[in-house]
Amino acid sequence: MDINNINDCWNTIGVWGDQTPRCERLQDLIHCHNCDVYSQAGSLLLSRPAEEDYLNEWKNNLSAPRLDKNIHLKSALVFRMGDEWFALASRFIKEITHCDKHHTLPHRKNHVLRGLVNVRGELLLNVSLGYLFKVSKSEIDSKYTQERYIVIADGEEQFAFPVTEAREIIHYDNNDMRSTPSTLRKDTSCFVKGIIRHKDTDVGILDSDLVFTALHKNI
Repeated sequence: MDINNINDCWNTIGVWGDQTPRCERLQDLIHCHNCDVYSQAGSLLLSRPAEEDYLNEWKNNLSAPRLDKNIHLKSALVFRMGDEWFALASRFIKEITHCDKHHTLPHRKNHVLRGLVNVRGELLLNVSLGYLFKVSKSEIDSKYTQERYIVIADGEEQFAFPVTEAREIIHYDNNDMRSTPSTLRKDTSCFVKGIIRHKDTDVGILDSDLVFTALHKNI
């Protein structure tokens, strides 16, 4: 197909018809996007055979060996509660959003279940992992720190919990994990399956099964 023979009248007349001479069809169509000539030209350009250089470039890219052969890496979202850093497997993370006022539930005095919170029009269970882990309030005072909600999902059930800071998604190998230190509180360490070092910070990798089991038990 010779792309030089495609009728590209919009390049000479203009898509809004402000130029002179003005395409007579624009009086009814308003814009070239509504014209079949414009649509047919686009279809021809998109369906034209790929050039040999383009095919060879992709062939070389796809046939090149992968540099990263570590297929055992895990991904997790790193966040801070109080002065402690944790990470939860990213497959359970639905979104990170701004904090909103939560609504308490009548006749419920459960400190883990704080109530309900509105996340973009949907009411979710608002839980406190900080209370579950017995994490103290933060002593880190930073004007760049802004509390967030992290929304997590266990099957069809979703929970939203506040964190002091959400950092990023990391990738790690299980072989890089260290055992939990004896200085970590017992209430916290039972939910942590190992420690990794990330950006000069010790991050506790959470056992997602234990976290969700504890949440279901406390609601």
